[in-house]
Amino acid sequence: MSHELAAGSVTETTNPVSPRISLALPVYNGEKFIAGAIRSILSQDYRDFELIITDNASSDKTPEICREFAALDSRIRYFRNDRNLGAGPNYNLGFHLSTGEYFKWCSSDDLLTPNFIGACLRVLETNPQIALAYGTTQSIDQDGNEIPLVGSTMPDTRDEDPARRFRNIINRVGTCYEIFGMFRRQQLLLSSLHRPYYGSDRALLVEMSLFGQFVHVPGIVFYNREHPKRSINIADKKMRALWHTADPKAARGIEHLTLLKHLVELAIRHRRTARLSKTLGAIFIWMMTPLQLLRYALEIVGMVMPSVRDPLRKFGWSFFNKVRLEG
Repeated sequence: MSHELAAGSVTETTNPVSPRISLALPVYNGEKFIAGAIRSILSQDYRDFELIITDNASSDKTPEICREFAALDSRIRYFRNDRNLGAGPNYNLGFHLSTGEYFKWCSSDDLLTPNFIGACLRVLETNPQIALAYGTTQSIDQDGNEIPLVGSTMPDTRDEDPARRFRNIINRVGTCYEIFGMFRRQQLLLSSLHRPYYGSDRALLVEMSLFGQFVHVPGIVFYNREHPKRSINIADKKMRALWHTADPKAARGIEHLTLLKHLVELAIRHRRTARLSKTLGAIFIWMMTPLQLLRYALEIVGMVMPSVRDPLRKFGWSFFNKVRLEG
């Protein structure tokens, strides 16, 4: 079954000056799928929102497509960067340009059910202790057909204790699809947002768990498109880092060690919210798992002996998977 959304009539919102919700759509060379993503957003049954498109200096037809949509709907604000900032900074730019009380990142190749935004808003409004509302993730192929989920999702995290939420998210966060849920803008302002390393969305979710509960909203779907150009399909870690930062100096390919350092920083930074001994203890237990130790070892060896990084990485993962299957 195809889940491409057909183009419909576009009308202006009744309150374009101060929208309740801000949606940020970062994009780079997204001509193949971005029209569908924008239509999916404009088809939402809740209409008091702004859509901020931050174009990371695309060289394809993305600018023309976005400008056509912006000319038809005053809720769309299109910004084109003079140069490619990297995915992380471009995600942050959309947030900094936002004005709404609630905030959601969108993806240029994904789709939403029409009730997604309104349902998330209603959940957030029912309880100030909720920091993130998100839907069910369903993978789709390049033609919009449903396929088995690529990656993994996490369950609700409604524990009232911030330290336990911190521990649970560290252990449960998978492919970070929840980053495309809806947040409170004021809480995101207190966070470190996306840092200049690939995988920093994991740390952002961990940090947001200190601010409140994560709630899965039934009956709404985030359709995540699987295709070869997704960042998750970039095998080379340095290329992944370069995609995220666009800065060769920062693209060192040590994403797991950088994540570990970032998590420790967050524990110290928010020690008044969650007891430091508990958050550091959760980090220590998590970092000592076989999977994490293998990741750290491979990154350290790769820094010391770059020539053996790739063959050692293949051997290490082959050995780990064999041991896991036999266990």
